[in-house]
Amino acid sequence: MIRAAMAPIGIVLVHGYLGAPADLAPLAESLAKAYGNAAITRLCLPGHGDTATPPFAEDAMLAVLAAAMDHHLDQGRRLVLIGHSTGGSLLLAEIARRQAKRPDSLAGLLLLALCATPPRIDLGYTQRWGAHSAERAPSLHDLGALVALVNGLARRGPLALPAATLIVHGEEDELVPVADAEQWRRRLNGPLRGVSVPGGRHHLFTGAGAELAVDALRRAIDDARQHVDAATESALCALEPGLQRFCDIWPGSLRHLADSPAAMRALAREFVPTSEAGCEPTLANIEITTRCTLGCGACARTRMKLKSRFMSLADFRRVLERLPHAWRINLVGLGEPLLHPEVIDFIRSAVAAGRRVGLVTNAMNLDTAMARALCASGLASLTFSLDAVDPATAERVRQGSDMALISANIRALVAERKRQGARLSTAAFTALTGATLGELAAIVDFVADHELDALMVTDLNFAANQARSVHASLTPEQARGVRLALKRALARRLPVLSVWGLEEWALDRNYLDYLLLSGKQLAHRSSRRGHCLSPWQTIPVNVDGNLTLCDCQPEAVIGNIHHTPLGEWWNGPAMREQRRCMLSDHPPEACLVCPRF
Repeated sequence: MIRAAMAPIGIVLVHGYLGAPADLAPLAESLAKAYGNAAITRLCLPGHGDTATPPFAEDAMLAVLAAAMDHHLDQGRRLVLIGHSTGGSLLLAEIARRQAKRPDSLAGLLLLALCATPPRIDLGYTQRWGAHSAERAPSLHDLGALVALVNGLARRGPLALPAATLIVHGEEDELVPVADAEQWRRRLNGPLRGVSVPGGRHHLFTGAGAELAVDALRRAIDDARQHVDAATESALCALEPGLQRFCDIWPGSLRHLADSPAAMRALAREFVPTSEAGCEPTLANIEITTRCTLGCGACARTRMKLKSRFMSLADFRRVLERLPHAWRINLVGLGEPLLHPEVIDFIRSAVAAGRRVGLVTNAMNLDTAMARALCASGLASLTFSLDAVDPATAERVRQGSDMALISANIRALVAERKRQGARLSTAAFTALTGATLGELAAIVDFVADHELDALMVTDLNFAANQARSVHASLTPEQARGVRLALKRALARRLPVLSVWGLEEWALDRNYLDYLLLSGKQLAHRSSRRGHCLSPWQTIPVNVDGNLTLCDCQPEAVIGNIHHTPLGEWWNGPAMREQRRCMLSDHPPEACLVCPRF
């Protein structure tokens, strides 16, 4: 169902005025390794081959550029156009010229990338230009010609492009401020994605962050070369409300979503796991704070003794940029998300980017104002972490819990959801122990009485918790109690789900496949992988941007999303070894003790 584009590609690399082909050399070398030397044309603009200051000869520059494009088109290649600095402006000028002559003349354009390209030039820009090019200062005439080109493009109004556009910009660009990159969203019609490079200066591909910039372009080209057929796209988008909007923002996400294990299973396609993931992460569990007001004995936060920290909103937006295909974003981790003072802004930012956003909370800080804001934020799902409902038991297993407050807060949230008519699904997530198994019937009644949509129940994970787990101590009498509690839930029309369905798609329609059926199922541990999808589609990101193998191994760091190219961690040595071991006869200990495995 997923087909790679058969036509070869031709990549045209265009440096900026007063720049040189060497500015793009690391990118050109990387692309040549991937697509072959014949696919790459690295232009040298007229007059830029020596140390003299070249004139800004727009017509001559466009002629060279046009010839390179036509060469690839004549060879039957799809075009990938990459412009650095004012090289991007020249590309836009040539695109506009061709569209004016014949609107369909760029049907062969696959991807446009504008790297550190100015959307317009003002007085501040010309002052920075003087400092940037002091050794080769252009004449006033040439500078005026450059300004006329760039600002003339800006005055034309939105430019409709026949292909996706990638905007790559250095956060420390000394010539074109990174804030100016946002203007491209208003200037260009069509799918568009931005990537900011930490530490990146104007020469994106030869300085700090160069590996991240090259990686972003390589991945975007690979995305553009592949597509999903219409039938698969239609079936995929029918599974999840809002998915079509997400894919319209960046169509390259379709093939990753279609190849994600959960989507494949929902579409009745066989998922055959290997040590390599066939898609980039489509689900991200993002920790926005490590602060929490509860002391839960089974939580890794208690064991790791973390200091309280908050992720900045700017860093959160960077995380979303680095994970362009993560359709599902869950705000969850070793802290309480509602303690973050900007949590609503986090949700709104992700929703604006087309993501389906969920949040896991202990409900202690879910006051009336927060409930109102959450329901209006576009949040898709809200899960209450609830391991006991008897006040004494709740205080014992989750120190600091106030069940009267939690109950009132949940009731107020559900009432506010009804008042606003918000499309916000609600659930409770319960981790039981051998000592709290008798609480299940009361938890079922609590969840049903509070009109939550579902309850998901699991045993404890982490090796340190196993002595207290249901797996270690389930008795026949306790198993009977679980059966009675599940019958009670059935009578109250409350779905009680196994943790095996945690990452599945369309769970509201396919929940019957993931019902919790018995105490033995709850206590089950497997010696071979049977259910876990996580390392093939999900990435946890902690408050500092560190990436870990999975949520069950928060100390197993494999990279940092702000500094490590995706290719080095997602299908890098550590993650490949994790998958290989999971598929072997000797899985990692963290998997053997995990109820999801």
